Amino acid sequence: MKHILLSLILLCSATVLIAQTKQVYDEDFVFTDGLYLNKEQMQQNRPVDKARIKSQIDPEDLAFFDYLTQQSTVTIYNEVGAEVTVKTSSLWGYCSGGIIYINYNGYFNRVGIVGSICHFLGTKTYLNSRDPFYGGMYGRYGLYGPGYTMSTEAQQYLLNFETGEIFEYNTNNLDHMLMKDPELHDEFADLKRKKRNAKLFYYMRRFNEKHPLYVPVYE
Repeated sequence: MKHILLSLILLCSATVLIAQTKQVYDEDFVFTDGLYLNKEQMQQNRPVDKARIKSQIDPEDLAFFDYLTQQSTVTIYNEVGAEVTVKTSSLWGYCSGGIIYINYNGYFNRVGIVGSICHFLGTKTYLNSRDPFYGGMYGRYGLYGPGYTMSTEAQQYLLNFETGEIFEYNTNNLDHMLMKDPELHDEFADLKRKKRNAKLFYYMRRFNEKHPLYVPVYE
């Protein structure tokens, strides 16, 4: 039985490889809708589609994935039809209406700019101290005790589509990501600090134009 299942999986994989082509990403490209269990499913444009998701939510509802990811767990059917339950917090993200949302810092954030370097607006959490002498961080009230509060604020991020790495949106991190293109990197590095801050989007766009993103599509 195990050999039969393995043969079926290999056959399906071979079929996928034959049917796969790569297309340059542009503003008309539409990603395939579904859940991303990991970054590879996003990179390969092969999410878990609605037909493999067990849910009472109407699959035709435009907010299907939004409602689905508000639950603590999600149940899907794997490649051999067995039910698998995963924690929503462990999902990489999802695609809805051709738009990618990635799970970061506890929120599913829309990726506003897609390319070899992506950009999205998320949140960042801070620990604030009301009274630095109120028991201390590791005092009798424990870590993050009554003397501390949590707050969040909007934060811009960069996503390396090829590796799945996420960085805060700033000149240092973009400088690091531009190293793949020495000419562009040196041009950016030669700018004065204030000019670099003002030209972050410009150089991110130039990098994406010089290094277009190729996304798999399937027939």
